[in-house]
Amino acid sequence: AYNARIMPLRALGTGGGGTSYDVDQAVRFAAGLANDAGTLPQQPADIINLSLGGAPFSQATQNLYNEVRAAGILVVAAAGNQAGSSPGYPASYEGVIAVSAVDAQRRLAAYSSSGAMIDVAAPGGNNGVDLNGDGYPDGVLSTGGTISGNGVNNSYTFLNGTSMAAPHVAGVLALMKSVNPNLTPTDIDTLLIAGALSD
Repeated sequence: AYNARIMPLRALGTGGGGTSYDVDQAVRFAAGLANDAGTLPQQPADIINLSLGGAPFSQATQNLYNEVRAAGILVVAAAGNQAGSSPGYPASYEGVIAVSAVDAQRRLAAYSSSGAMIDVAAPGGNNGVDLNGDGYPDGVLSTGGTISGNGVNNSYTFLNGTSMAAPHVAGVLALMKSVNPNLTPTDIDTLLIAGALSD
């Protein structure tokens, strides 16, 4: 998606500390909606990726995603790594694209959440195997960093989880929007239901 730009926002603290309210505020900012910071981006995001989860259902948060969707913004979220079918949030909110994870053989990853709330699956990796024999785990190669006395040490690392799968979907949506900027959340729903985004 050559014309795509990334708007990195930090919603949680070191080690994932924070609340769903903090995440909601970051979503509000990304969508160009009024927020506690009292500032807005120069241009709202077209797609919001949420590679996180944990808080239970909140009607206030559902209302936020309704507002974001009404603004024409797509929201993609990691389904969770609980290896069960219980709904996880924010992925299970109505209007959010819930992404489960598959391994290199396109099978549901053992850790991935599943169930009726899943909209699509994408590569999530499996660091426990090296099925292609390249000497590396079959995770998703990603940017990472460790904190030391010298600050953040940036590196590449193999990761696995639905948090790796969700950005694959957000990236495909960015490619689609680069071809047709007028695609709406309803259009994407229609394509998902028709199976047009599989394989």
